[in-house]
Amino acid sequence: MITKEKFMIYRRDAKKGSPTYSPKSHSKPHYEGHYVEGMEEWASWYCFNKNSDGTYEAELDEALDEGSHYGGGTITVGIPQDWFNLTYDEFLHRVITLASATHYGFTVDDLKAHAGLHEFFGF
Repeated sequence: MITKEKFMIYRRDAKKGSPTYSPKSHSKPHYEGHYVEGMEEWASWYCFNKNSDGTYEAELDEALDEGSHYGGGTITVGIPQDWFNLTYDEFLHRVITLASATHYGFTVDDLKAHAGLHEFFGF
């Protein structure tokens, strides 16, 4: 599956004024069966992909400081095709649940603030 188009919602390293900038940190205390004191995990980026076959995905890259390097990984989850039959608001309320977006503090209002997302998803 080849990604045809990417719609970026957030980049941790985005500069203020950039469309992918957020004043929110999108970080949380790290949890491994218990909270690890002083250790945080965060979203490095959050986006949606439209693939060449017409399918869509939610993608979030999560990271944590593991001392000499960063750990984590990229979560990519397909968006069910039948969700595109919902109203746009219903669609957003479901799509925000994918790829750990709500875990890192993303909301439906954050998505609605991005001009062009409505058209990207074909609504």
